[in-house]
Amino acid sequence: MSLEISVSQNNWLLKSFKESGFGNITSTSQLRIESSQREFFRVKSIKRSLILMVVPAGIDESVSLFVTIGRFLKKNKVNVPEIFAYDENLGLILVEDFGDNLYQFNLDNSPDLYYEQAINELIKIQSSNKDDIFLKSLNEEIFDMNWELFEKDFYRNFLALSDEKLLHKIKKNYNFVCSQLENQPKVVCHYDYECRNLIFTSSKKAGILDFQDALIGPIGLDLASLFKDLYYEWPEEKIHNWYKIYISKIKKKLGLELSFELLVKFIDFASIQRQIRILGKLSQVYQQLSREERIKDFPRLIDYLVETSSRYVELENLSFAISSLREPLENKMDKIFS
Repeated sequence: MSLEISVSQNNWLLKSFKESGFGNITSTSQLRIESSQREFFRVKSIKRSLILMVVPAGIDESVSLFVTIGRFLKKNKVNVPEIFAYDENLGLILVEDFGDNLYQFNLDNSPDLYYEQAINELIKIQSSNKDDIFLKSLNEEIFDMNWELFEKDFYRNFLALSDEKLLHKIKKNYNFVCSQLENQPKVVCHYDYECRNLIFTSSKKAGILDFQDALIGPIGLDLASLFKDLYYEWPEEKIHNWYKIYISKIKKKLGLELSFELLVKFIDFASIQRQIRILGKLSQVYQQLSREERIKDFPRLIDYLVETSSRYVELENLSFAISSLREPLENKMDKIFS
């Protein structure tokens, strides 16, 4: 066994694996690196395969919060990994292994089945008790933090732009979008419900990962994550059919009636806020950790922002403003990847 962890962390792992009834560890392997600073390892014995999550000291992500939200979702019958052991001081969590069948790489297989299962789990999340005291709300403070990431890390540092009029125009429209999100029904949100965080498990259900940022927010937010996908483009008719499936399910499960047109608007506005947030966050990750892989998503994010905002008269200025970022973004990408 060869893991780049401390002696105390290694001792904890060996002890926890045995105490969970899975015997001696026979092999370990590191899993893909994400935008998070956490590391993930597959740890196997003859009896079982588990995932070890290593959370470095000094970062915002909390072991105890992951465990608390994981147990909350599990209580509400959401298909999240079982947590076998954890240690806040050592920054370690040992969880169930859902396998490697990530939505990100396998949606072409059976998209209707995969999306329906994702919708089923999402509705379980959304129908969870949102009055639990530990869940924060997506509020003005968070909207402002998201904007600061976009302005500082994407606009000023990544693109090296200084046009204050253009920035003000984007900010004004961003504020309007955020005000509209406040009018949507509020539900429990995963907050990053995209195909990178979904696994099609052996039980033929969607397995949910990276739920530690769950909060109370607008109903369109997780739907925007799921359907405004950076890796797959589906015919509009197909996406609209999935929307209709969702509408029929929430009428029964949440007792909520939404028209198709209103749901589309909810998703579109939530996607604009989300994509602005992602541009800022991934720019920060690139600058701090030199991870280039995710910035390849930037042109698609810009396209989504331009296309989505162009559908609404009240957001036409945003569409024009964002489209003016295409050339500086292309120049920056050429410098990085040439």
